[in-house]
Amino acid sequence: QAFLFAISIAVGLTPEMLPMIVTTNLAKGAMSMAKKKTVVKKIDAIQNFGAMDILCTDKTGTLTEDKIVLQKYIDVNGNEDTSILEYAYLNSYFGTGMKNLVDRAIITYGNEKNVKEIVNDYTKIDEIPFDYTRKRMSVVVKSNKNNGYRMFTKGALEEILKVCTKVKYNGHVNELTPEMVEIVEQKAKEYAVQGMQVIAIASKREYRGVNVFNVSDEANMAFLDPAKKDAKATLKKLKSIGITTKILTGDNPYAANNICNLVGLENKETLLGTDIDKMSDEELAKKVEEVNVFARMNPLQKERIVKQLKNNGHVVGYMGDGVNDSPSLHIADVGISVNTATDIAKEAADIAQESMLKYQEANGARFGG
Repeated sequence: QAFLFAISIAVGLTPEMLPMIVTTNLAKGAMSMAKKKTVVKKIDAIQNFGAMDILCTDKTGTLTEDKIVLQKYIDVNGNEDTSILEYAYLNSYFGTGMKNLVDRAIITYGNEKNVKEIVNDYTKIDEIPFDYTRKRMSVVVKSNKNNGYRMFTKGALEEILKVCTKVKYNGHVNELTPEMVEIVEQKAKEYAVQGMQVIAIASKREYRGVNVFNVSDEANMAFLDPAKKDAKATLKKLKSIGITTKILTGDNPYAANNICNLVGLENKETLLGTDIDKMSDEELAKKVEEVNVFARMNPLQKERIVKQLKNNGHVVGYMGDGVNDSPSLHIADVGISVNTATDIAKEAADIAQESMLKYQEANGARFGG
């Protein structure tokens, strides 16, 4: 009778005790992660972490080191041109807000080459900040010598080409013809295949004034063309336990595919952000299963990919480090930020590396909160 009574009590207590049992197991998992210098912000993420079957990841700062180095500053002929380095330096130096990898690489290289002295010749007048739709950033400076204005725009090659009508070629400013665009794109492709990130610089001397200066001023510009510069074992382990890795990056497809070759990620097709915008949800649902590399993606396009994978029945993890990764980190079943991530990315993530400890302490956050 005592035995039967004990069984009936156990059966009766199980529904009441189940939440405690689950929470205890999740807490145990979080403690195990803590021993590996990883902080779990949301304890529920442990369950999703274990159930994850697809890991989406940004490229720079996650699959690659969070650092790039300026390699070349060239004109459309492929010849080194110091004026391009100077224009790029002025754009990066005078740009407000957080300096991205490109800005830091240009400023570091410019300081080493004593280009920084050019800053004393100009005064910043105006700016159009970078955004992930335009993929450009412009600053306007005024010469301290002749009071003339110069506007410098830096950004993704294809986005700069859209706003240019002229090109500096052989020392002369000429009309930007389709043939010249093809030459520029081919040269950029050659660098991209080598794993370099190609950034374009454009310039013009017109400025309408503080109250009317806006994105529409990024037009009729003259084009200049500078280029700049263990995940494999981890991806192999992920594959062995049934987790598929997909790259979602804002970089060009050539650089993305170059990384795939380096880390051993299989990929037969690369989709661009512009391709995704043309697809219906039904078409995208099929493509996200087949494609492992998505390039030239803006934050909303990355988020759409993660949503579609979830709608397909997958448990999706997303690993990123930048501001542009925040929507995807938030929408994923489990968001993972690396130790070099921005504060916004850390805030959006469920799981973060050791540097998150100080961040949590500063914000009064508690373990498992």
